[in-house]
Amino acid sequence: MEHNPTSYGKMMNDKGQVIEFYEHPIYGDETEVICVCHELELAEYSTFFETDDMEAEHGEYQPWFDDNGKLYIGQFEA
Repeated sequence: MEHNPTSYGKMMNDKGQVIEFYEHPIYGDETEVICVCHELELAEYSTFFETDDMEAEHGEYQPWFDDNGKLYIGQFEA
């Protein structure tokens, strides 16, 4: 976080993880949104360029980290 990236907002997923969405500090919106779970000290590219689908009420593309630190978007590994 040393480059002070812009936060797009936060959400709590169904697993109780608070996921914060960040813009890449150098490439901005030209690259994928970064998902960060501060509690688990994990971060990963989401494969999405916007947060709308990940934050949608239906939860189909909700981001979450597994016990091994891998990011999933819904049921798919990112």
